[in-house]
Amino acid sequence: MWRSQLKKRSEKLPSLGIISRKRLKKTHAICNYCGKAIKTMGNTTNLLNHLSNVHPERLKDSKGKNHTTALDVFVGKSTVHYINDSARKIKIDEMVLNMIAVYVQPFSCVEDEGFIALLKEMDPRYKLPSRTYLRDVSLPIQYEKCKAKLREILNSVDYLALTTDLWTSRANEGYITVTCHFISTNFKLESAILATQHLLTPTNHTAANIADTIKSVLSDWSISQKVVCMVPDNDASMKKACESLKYKHLPCVAHTINLLVQDMLKQQILDDILSRCKTIVAFFKRSSTAYAKFKAAQKTENPYVLIQEMPTRWNSAYEMIKRIIITNEYISLVLAVSHNAPLPLSAEDIDTLKELSMLLAPFADAILSVSTNTNV
Repeated sequence: MWRSQLKKRSEKLPSLGIISRKRLKKTHAICNYCGKAIKTMGNTTNLLNHLSNVHPERLKDSKGKNHTTALDVFVGKSTVHYINDSARKIKIDEMVLNMIAVYVQPFSCVEDEGFIALLKEMDPRYKLPSRTYLRDVSLPIQYEKCKAKLREILNSVDYLALTTDLWTSRANEGYITVTCHFISTNFKLESAILATQHLLTPTNHTAANIADTIKSVLSDWSISQKVVCMVPDNDASMKKACESLKYKHLPCVAHTINLLVQDMLKQQILDDILSRCKTIVAFFKRSSTAYAKFKAAQKTENPYVLIQEMPTRWNSAYEMIKRIIITNEYISLVLAVSHNAPLPLSAEDIDTLKELSMLLAPFADAILSVSTNTNV
């Protein structure tokens, strides 16, 4: 049985050196791992000797129901996975981890049947590592490598600026993120996140606690003496933290502009119409039926969606107004036939929104232009 399988496998291969194809069919087998032609004359001794001398790791007995013999490997009867220290497996493991880290995928994705089937089809010999191995072993190793590389870069930099902010996750946990900005040796503006972590005392958002947390981050990277400026938001605690650290405080320009716009939108002359706009958007967000009618009324494959204004999302009021102006015809159509719907906006209301949109446009452009981290 194994003899005929060896013959069939050799028929698919080109002649090797001075060995003729006809002779190769009868006297040699081809190693699946190195492609070498192994002489065999009615027995498997040479095959086993080759495995023992060149690929000893392949002869290790596997436990369980997937037992694989050396002969199975040669005739292609069984798939043998890459060993853990093989260059191929290490490279694919790194790519999987990179996908998880860069694109914020859950570690459990390596247990998805579809993902497993895809990689098996791409490379049958590759076996995905477990989620715990990626989380507890691979990720810390790659993190330390990236950290060492960044530390080397920062050692060559003389001056740094910092941006920092406090934020809350969806799990309602508070974090602080510290990012550094510098000009590289080839005169390119670079940015790197130094830390995203809890405050040293998570329940305390005082200026002193914020300053101590930032100081610990800078100390870890050994760059405390290189910081020339800090750019936080306009919060009083952040200002005091900068004073405590004795760094120049430059309030975020985009945040300052946003505060100015928010104060303007609170004017009584605008409060009524903006409240009605938010009520209309909220109605469509609550009612899936109304939203479906709104999209269907547009008669296009890519219908517009409505945007709700949120004070913490810069330019959101401007984006909400622009979207309502564009889609008001369809909004009014659906509101007119919907139960318990708010009143549609009048022509006068739309004129007011158009004027307000023209007023807000320069502020929105300014916020976008100063929010980039790729230009000075």
